Amino acid sequence: MRHNWTCKLTHVAATAAAIFLAAGIAPLLAHAQSKYANDTYMVVSRADGGGVDMHVDGNGDHCWATTSNDEGVGISMGDSRCTLWDEGADDDASMRAKLSPNKISFRLNGKSYSISDADTIKRARGLFGPLTSIQEQQSVLGEKQRGLGAQQRDLGAQQREVKVPVPDMDADFKKVEADAKRLSAEGGTQSELGDLQSELGDLQSRLGDLQSQAGDAQSKLGDQQSVLGDQQSKLGDQQSELGDKAQEMASGIVTKLRGILSQSIQNGTAKAD
Repeated sequence: MRHNWTCKLTHVAATAAAIFLAAGIAPLLAHAQSKYANDTYMVVSRADGGGVDMHVDGNGDHCWATTSNDEGVGISMGDSRCTLWDEGADDDASMRAKLSPNKISFRLNGKSYSISDADTIKRARGLFGPLTSIQEQQSVLGEKQRGLGAQQRDLGAQQREVKVPVPDMDADFKKVEADAKRLSAEGGTQSELGDLQSELGDLQSRLGDLQSQAGDAQSKLGDQQSVLGDQQSKLGDQQSELGDKAQEMASGIVTKLRGILSQSIQNGTAKAD
């Protein structure tokens, strides 16, 4: 599948990260880091001012991705079947990195390297902790949205099947039918026709009351649908806010990653392939 994101910068990455790690978020961060401990992180970063033409394939259990605010950075996270690639830049204009739990493979300044040093891998992968937590929060919100969707479908089915108790009006219909047959056979005076019309009007009124009751029941279900819709909208807003945070963080994370990788080349921790 293909994903393209257009991002809007509203805060610098450091500010966004500080807000994100406020009280109440740290436990979720720890849980997410544990849950996705074996995820592979993939990064594409362009240094020529162009935007990443980002493509993501998620054929496994989970796959999540974001770009930076200026689309110069693309990041994906997921199981081993989640892959990211960029069709918009040559090797000299981009940094590409794949961070698995036990190895970092990357290309920087047109050359390929790999890192197997555990401390360096841990430090580099630790940069993605806030994004992993966002992934977890969005996953939780997605579950809530799917739950609300199921409730809405159930209410829709109930609306279609609304029934109200209908009293036995068989005797009333039979009387009207008998009077109509008599008048048809014998003829009727204006007064008799008026009486028949009154009987029919009474039956129509009673049927109208029953229809009104059914309408009221459907309306109440509709009100519940509206409440669920409002909840869906709020969850959507939260999803959007989390997406914005991820986009704001992306550039800062990759800048730090580039620093770690460059330092690893200089000190010999990164080995040329």
